[in-house]
Amino acid sequence: MSKIIDIEDRLKLEQKKKAKVEKAKKIEAVRKILQCTRCLARCLKCGVQFETHEMYKRYKGPFRFCSSCQEEYDEFMLIKKHGGESPYYWHNRAWLRMWETWLEYQQALKEYGESPEFITLVREVEWDT
Repeated sequence: MSKIIDIEDRLKLEQKKKAKVEKAKKIEAVRKILQCTRCLARCLKCGVQFETHEMYKRYKGPFRFCSSCQEEYDEFMLIKKHGGESPYYWHNRAWLRMWETWLEYQQALKEYGESPEFITLVREVEWDT
């Protein structure tokens, strides 16, 4: 009789394993959105890591950019606001579209982070830990 496996215990163990995996997936989803995509130590556009003194600097506008990306963003916004062309030949239509797409992506991230479903996920993760 000692070799008989209790099926109920085995099923409970399997359910616990599945729940652990599911919880890990939820935590990773939350971490990616809240931590990785909004990392204060890196440029939001190119990902370059800021120097320590730059991390605490106040930034104009809605995004934390390195100086290079900030300059490009300012140029993009100037062109969008006033029209005309950039003095840089590489700031072509594809460059404009790249910035437009990047801004749309940032808006999509914001909307997802504010969605009721994502907020529910965050609460689940907070309460389970």
